[in-house]
Amino acid sequence: MREAEDGSALLVREVMEHAVAELPPVHDLVPAAVVQGRRRRARARMAVAAAVACAFGAVVFGSVSLPGGDGGGRTVRPAANTTPSPRTSEEPAPYRTPVHIEPTSDTEESMADLPPAERERQEAFQQQAAVLLDELLPDAVGLVRPVDLAVWRYQGETPKGEVFTVALSVRPAGSAPGTTRHGATCPGEPGSLKGGSCEQGTLPGGIKAAAYRLVDGSPDTMYTRVRFAYGHSDVELAVYPDQDAKVSAPVTAGQLLAVARDRRFLDLVRVADADPMEKKQISVRGG
Repeated sequence: MREAEDGSALLVREVMEHAVAELPPVHDLVPAAVVQGRRRRARARMAVAAAVACAFGAVVFGSVSLPGGDGGGRTVRPAANTTPSPRTSEEPAPYRTPVHIEPTSDTEESMADLPPAERERQEAFQQQAAVLLDELLPDAVGLVRPVDLAVWRYQGETPKGEVFTVALSVRPAGSAPGTTRHGATCPGEPGSLKGGSCEQGTLPGGIKAAAYRLVDGSPDTMYTRVRFAYGHSDVELAVYPDQDAKVSAPVTAGQLLAVARDRRFLDLVRVADADPMEKKQISVRGG
């Protein structure tokens, strides 16, 4: 920086001396010319000084703003018109506030009784499942939220106040993987079932599934469920009616089969099958 200042001062001095040397001597001029010469010299000096100042400022600014030899610790600011790069991270999934239901008896287990780490794991699974089920099930089921009583239990609620219990159970099976298990195939002829109907389907990987539409207590209300075997587990997805409102489950057997075929749904099932969260003796409603 000191060298730059010395060089600039020398440059100013040389240019000024050169400009003065080109002007005629004062004693050869009449008084008017003397005045004119002084004005010319003043303008020349101002122009030279301004040009040198600009050059000097550029040198000084460059020496300050560019990274030096200290490892590039200084920051070079981007141009003002640089367009910000778009966000690449995905928005987090919305949190679904769980529905709180108290156990109906002293023998009924609750997620609140689980060890903290296991409870946290099951709650995280419920959040993922609730968001996905809300996307895959018909809108008529309403907003799907987890129920804090059991990991397999969820609830759909519509703007009209209708409430539908939703069950997603991935339960360790009592039989060996690959064997035909109860409920995975329609009994008798598909489509004909006393008190309802059954529809046979095939999931990715050749997995056999059976979807049922059955009467639930009252002949006026029906529930829908799909069952299949996956790995070491028996899987059931079911939607039950709102008994108080006398409204059947607003989903068909075919629609539940479509949910079961979705790769994202099967990914959830795979996670629960690999690290079970239910016991063999736990059964879901309608089982």
